[in-house]
Amino acid sequence: MDINALLHFLPQEEQNLNRLAFIKNNSSKPRIAVFGKYNHGKSTLLNALIGEEFFKAADKRETVENRELEQEKVIWIDTPGLDADVNRQDDAKAIKGAFEVADYLFLVHQAQAGELDKYELDVFLKLARQDKNYSQKMFLVITQVDQKSPDDVATVERKIREQLMQFIDLQQLEVIKVSAQRYLRGIQEDKSIFCERSNINELFSLTGKLVEQIDAAREKELKRLKSKILLELRSKTKWTAAELMSQRAKAMKEKAELQRDINTLSQALV
Repeated sequence: MDINALLHFLPQEEQNLNRLAFIKNNSSKPRIAVFGKYNHGKSTLLNALIGEEFFKAADKRETVENRELEQEKVIWIDTPGLDADVNRQDDAKAIKGAFEVADYLFLVHQAQAGELDKYELDVFLKLARQDKNYSQKMFLVITQVDQKSPDDVATVERKIREQLMQFIDLQQLEVIKVSAQRYLRGIQEDKSIFCERSNINELFSLTGKLVEQIDAAREKELKRLKSKILLELRSKTKWTAAELMSQRAKAMKEKAELQRDINTLSQALV
């Protein structure tokens, strides 16, 4: 498959074409990107999930490139925090990773932040436009729930669901509420009650399910992407044919007009 040739005809489909090429040329291990705004707990969550402090977590901004860690059954991707770079270059890298490389997205949102802000909503809209089935690939992870009361966390979830009604079927949106810090404390202090109350086990279960589903999910996505590209190619062909016919008709009209002018001038010279 010549991606460059297809890009020449369909430059607007760059992300879909790159995603198509990526799926065809990479292993069947699912890639899960942890995606969200700066300082919402992405790297801490990843470290809890992988069981070691691999991804840097600090008050200052650390992640400026997509960074991967391959485990036995899954590849994790830590993306740059959204809306932290005034030039938005890091945002572009994060979004590119989400669109082209990741099979699934864990969209991280801090409970203390309340509802999604405008920038986060804009990202949801981009995802919705890119892939009509994106809601099946995305999971909202509300982090740092230990910093809010259960009622307050429930209110945050309700408000976010209300915000997203315009984009997705809320019945398909899976929301997991966790405390990575509580889980890590439970591991460090050997207190299972903290691990249980962190709800990280729900993310472990979800990850296992995604690993089992990856082959079927990629096959379905490949089929959808190919159908979309073929549809765009057919549309491009019809548009080009119509444009050529229009140009031909215009040329024929100009030729006829020129011939009439020549005939008129020739008669005047007789």
